[in-house]
Amino acid sequence: MDLQERLLTFGFKEIPKSKNHYACPLGFMEIFIGKEEHLIRALVDTGEELNIIPEEIAIKASLTTRNLNMNLRGIGGHTTSLVALSEFTPIILASGEETQIHFFIEKRICPYSTWETLFGRQ
Repeated sequence: MDLQERLLTFGFKEIPKSKNHYACPLGFMEIFIGKEEHLIRALVDTGEELNIIPEEIAIKASLTTRNLNMNLRGIGGHTTSLVALSEFTPIILASGEETQIHFFIEKRICPYSTWETLFGRQ
């Protein structure tokens, strides 16, 4: 199944045709999130300015949140609904370093993604 067919099965109408291609090497890391130290796989994207996590993961990790109603438009023109914000969320990095960061919480995530959260630069 190619990308066009896969996106159609998830309700996308069509992929906009573009002559521009964007590519950059990205890394993954596993982190523990929240007070209960829920393990997740994070995509590290230093070009991103937000940390984004799906609502399902925020619920599983018992994150404290406040409601938010905002849409985020991506570089390809797609939009994502941001429904909440978790501030000063405790995380433990693979190195063992403990810190706190803010996460914007999205309503959904593509089920075929290989990552559970997106780390931007902070």
